Amino acid sequence: MTELTGKLSPSQTTMLTVRVGVNLFALPLAVIEEVLPALPIESLPGCPSFVRGVVCVGGHLMPVLDAAERLGIREHQRPDEPHIVCLRQQARLVGLEFDEALDLIEIGLDDWLTAGDLGAEAGFLRGVVERDGSIIRLLDPEKLLGRDEVIALQQATKTRESTQ
Repeated sequence: MTELTGKLSPSQTTMLTVRVGVNLFALPLAVIEEVLPALPIESLPGCPSFVRGVVCVGGHLMPVLDAAERLGIREHQRPDEPHIVCLRQQARLVGLEFDEALDLIEIGLDDWLTAGDLGAEAGFLRGVVERDGSIIRLLDPEKLLGRDEVIALQQATKTRESTQ
């Protein structure tokens, strides 16, 4: 099995569970800076459809991605007050908008099936785990936003900052 980011010990890791519609996901706590309530998002023309826009956090503009769109969840109804999970991506904060940030869970490294076990190595999925009768999809934060996309978002954000 591959290892999860953010290990606490050789046998477990802490992850934040989030929800998009009825789907549950988890992200390693080690890459999360903070979870924000709904904020006004300014759109950025010319960006991919999964980029909602930017928000001002601590005096800096942070790009925000629509998790439902990025993960390919069709016919998703955005809630009135989604949560923004701020991830550290290549020395830059990137926000992912989820319906709701739920709770922290501990995942034992022997408790989950890897993406390779599932035949899904190329996507955003790192693996899956079962908790209380629900399937939680473990996301790979590095694959959610590729290197070229981070650079493009940095340029778009800098352009936006310089025009204000």
